[in-house]
Amino acid sequence: MAWIDSHCHIDFPELSPVETLLQDLKQAHCDAVLLPSVANSNLNRVVDIARKAQADGNSAKVYFALGLHPYFHEQHSDQHLERLTSAIDEHKPQAVGEVGIDYLLPEETRERQWQLLNAQLDIAIDKGLPVVIHCRKAHDLLSKLLKQKHFTNGGIIHAFSGSVVQAQRYLDLGFVLGLGGALTYPRAKAMQKMVRSLPDHAYVLETDSPDMPPAFAPSQINTPLNVPKIAEHIADLRLQPVQRVYADSSANFYRALKL
Repeated sequence: MAWIDSHCHIDFPELSPVETLLQDLKQAHCDAVLLPSVANSNLNRVVDIARKAQADGNSAKVYFALGLHPYFHEQHSDQHLERLTSAIDEHKPQAVGEVGIDYLLPEETRERQWQLLNAQLDIAIDKGLPVVIHCRKAHDLLSKLLKQKHFTNGGIIHAFSGSVVQAQRYLDLGFVLGLGGALTYPRAKAMQKMVRSLPDHAYVLETDSPDMPPAFAPSQINTPLNVPKIAEHIADLRLQPVQRVYADSSANFYRALKL
């Protein structure tokens, strides 16, 4: 049965040649992946990969998002925000992302991170697009901001590892939750409990490849080809057939991106 990877950075050099990877994904029954940008420097590369995949009948589909990642906050200028807006107008991505807030970064960076996130949420509101959000150690603050801004476009909370209560807040705001390799580690007891509690409409599969290697391949480069094994872990946790996990994840993905 076909499956999706809702978050992977296949433009990164660790996963090259990307053309071969996309063909391998097609053969492995991957229907589609979502490729988000992270900085001004890779906007064009992301668009180029998506366009070429669209023209190649032997590749998995590539949907894409355009945004500025909080990890690279020092690189992002106001001019980059302007260029992002222009790129969104020109290339028509399926979402704004990868955007976010990361409280594992130094405290002195947080003001700039919030500025960048606010600006990109405003872009998403203006363009009527969902967002793909990276959030670490700031879920309560993020959900509060989304509620204050009356953000109704929804999207994906990537690599979600928060609590059951935090998960429900995002669901109430119209988001789905990205689940990936982190939940495969035996120590991830709280996350596994959260995954068991989620309704079927709440989650999407992801890898965040080449980052976030799963427990079954901790020393290898992570790739979207790991999605089926991640799905098996989720199926075991939820006491469901893996085909059900594939189907729910795919339906939730297409709904979240309004495809």
